[in-house]
Amino acid sequence: MKRTPLFDIHSATAANIINLKGFARPVEYVGHVAEHRAIRERVSLCDVSHMGELEFEGEDALRLVDKLITNDASKLCVNQGLYTVMCDENGFVIDDLVCLRVAEDRFIWVVNVTKTDEDYHWVLKHSEGMDVRVRNRSSELALIALQGPYSSEVLQKITATDLSKMAYYRLAETAVMTQEMEVTCIISRTGYTGEHGYEICVSRDVAPFVWEELMRVGQPLGIVPHGVAARESTRTEAGYLLNGNDMDDRTYPYEVGLDWVVKLDSEFIGRDALAKVADEGVARKLVGLEIEGSQTIRHGYRILKNDKEVGLVTSGPLSPQLLGGASSFGLGFVSIEHARDNDTFEIDVRGHRVTARVVSTPFCERRVRDSARVETLSPYALHFSEEHVWVHEDDTGMLTIGLTEFGQRQLGEVLHSSFAKPADKVTKGSSLGWLDTYRKPFDLISPVSGEIASIVTSVGKMPSDINKFPYARNGLIRIEPSDPHELKDLMPLSAYMHLTRDLERYEVWSQELRLT
Repeated sequence: MKRTPLFDIHSATAANIINLKGFARPVEYVGHVAEHRAIRERVSLCDVSHMGELEFEGEDALRLVDKLITNDASKLCVNQGLYTVMCDENGFVIDDLVCLRVAEDRFIWVVNVTKTDEDYHWVLKHSEGMDVRVRNRSSELALIALQGPYSSEVLQKITATDLSKMAYYRLAETAVMTQEMEVTCIISRTGYTGEHGYEICVSRDVAPFVWEELMRVGQPLGIVPHGVAARESTRTEAGYLLNGNDMDDRTYPYEVGLDWVVKLDSEFIGRDALAKVADEGVARKLVGLEIEGSQTIRHGYRILKNDKEVGLVTSGPLSPQLLGGASSFGLGFVSIEHARDNDTFEIDVRGHRVTARVVSTPFCERRVRDSARVETLSPYALHFSEEHVWVHEDDTGMLTIGLTEFGQRQLGEVLHSSFAKPADKVTKGSSLGWLDTYRKPFDLISPVSGEIASIVTSVGKMPSDINKFPYARNGLIRIEPSDPHELKDLMPLSAYMHLTRDLERYEVWSQELRLT
């Protein structure tokens, strides 16, 4: 059984771990339902390092990619990705994958764990005679999925990239700052849950640092890790397909609603066969299934019409407890003549028959294109003081001031805030106001001199937002500086992280002393 680089973390925190597709995978941490809802309502983290990564590099990289996939990679800009399938000569699906263009002549594919070796050898076979280097990098890389409505706000706390400018299926080669070190990575705005989210690709040896940092900075927003149970239920709810369940090597893309990724005006392996299928139609179709009541359905259950088998369930179970309704749901293949909305069937559930009907998918609203809920700044764009205050200078020279993520984390949840008033004059080193927390009151020390232009009034109504959104673009206070040169005395992020690492080490050391 293979282990991802995050196995030790899972062993210490997951409720149970199983052998799934040859990998040790956590099933759940705090409970399937709780994790499913965290993805939908807050933010969650998942280890998807079992996925395979294939890299194409060279003058003929694009030519090879377009020869292999049904979608059109030539339309990709650098730092853009697409979803596609790869088919054999008969038009049957070999694998579905995400193709990322990271340079003009360099692509990375994220492929399914059960298909990685098969995909790699298929690619090598068809690369002969081309000026392209193909590498299977699956053993070198780790992949971490951050998903949920507040995923931007969590990730922006540690990354250099301005996530507000990253559209769906865009990516960036960038860096994230962890408590241990700065880590280079590829961040893509992709995912498998139907929620706004990101996938972070890093070297295997530094993956634990990134995981722990995301869990640390995501705590005020209620982050929890999720296992394969919630990953499976959210992807099914969103109507996303699983290779090996919803499609296999005897499946045409048209049977599972993937005609939108088949570009017949391109030349690729299997094109002629798929053109014929498109012209003649298919004999079966993957549909959404709704079952009244709490009875759940699973992969392999028979679908019956007038006592005759007309299909099979491919994915489930989605229970009312998960979805908050009165029905359960799943996906399944049925004969094309029975694939219309509201067509009814019976499903054989362990010798007992339940009534089901065809419904449209997805079963939930996909929010993958949603914007961030709170616009936040990258800490890489800020200046920092030793008193854990950050400063951002806008294009007009106005300064925005806030409390750093480290500062709010050390204090704990803010219970009350009191600030100076607009038009008040402040000097460098004077108090801008104070915050009260369970641990202690805290004076917010001004890192610059000037006149207060405005106070963020929403903070007084909800002081705990300081913990949730420490780098909110509007900060806590805006100041018109009287001496812009004072900014030069402040630290960049790298120096501030060095300071906080020393403070963290001292905190651990002093606790050990107090215990002896």
